[in-house]
Amino acid sequence: MIKCIAIDDQFSSLAGLQKYIEDTPNMRLVQQYTDPITALRELAGSETVDVIFMDVEMPQISGLELAKAIRSRTRKLIFTTSHQEYAFDAFEAAGDAYLLKPYSYAKFATTITRLFGLEMTGGANEDYFLVKNKEEDHRAVMVKYEDIIAFESFHNYIKIHTVGKVIIAYLSLKDVREQLSIKNGFIQLHRGYIIAIDKILYVDGNRITMNNHISFTVGDIYYNEFKNFISERLIISSRKK
Repeated sequence: MIKCIAIDDQFSSLAGLQKYIEDTPNMRLVQQYTDPITALRELAGSETVDVIFMDVEMPQISGLELAKAIRSRTRKLIFTTSHQEYAFDAFEAAGDAYLLKPYSYAKFATTITRLFGLEMTGGANEDYFLVKNKEEDHRAVMVKYEDIIAFESFHNYIKIHTVGKVIIAYLSLKDVREQLSIKNGFIQLHRGYIIAIDKILYVDGNRITMNNHISFTVGDIYYNEFKNFISERLIISSRKK
């Protein structure tokens, strides 16, 4: 169980963070503070926890100053703030990560996964991410990259087609490209789809069909990339007809 502490003078920020932690498997919020002075007094001699989430701008003492006093009380330190200009200072203060408010659950989960890896699942494959599934009352579910067939744009959501089920998440394909590890093994050949290359069933002209039988025609703006993709992988005989 990953034990967490949250320090933020804004109640709304604490409430949002608490919900993210509750929705994440193997995480527990053990204490939260809105007063950094109280946090300093109580944490100075406390037991070490796994992660402290700390706002930067707080009254009386800033998160950057507080971090110097309590950094030894946590394995990982994640700064949270609405001001991007504090990013460099956060890392100078021995921060392990930086979340710019307002941050999505996907960004939160990706950060936690990067920092804790196998601990998130008690030793399972770390090649995964967490996402809230609309079809399961927005519970956070584990998705392995190896199980993904395609990401499909779906109104204000996306459908994540996997070998076992379809997950509906409040994300965009832009979120997928920017926040997930899809550089290797995935390709976008249509504005509405990002697909797993190893889950392609067949290609007929410029139409692609996946192994779960969803199919689409390659978009015009992706045609050159599609042509390169095919030419690099299509095996043809060198014999003359």
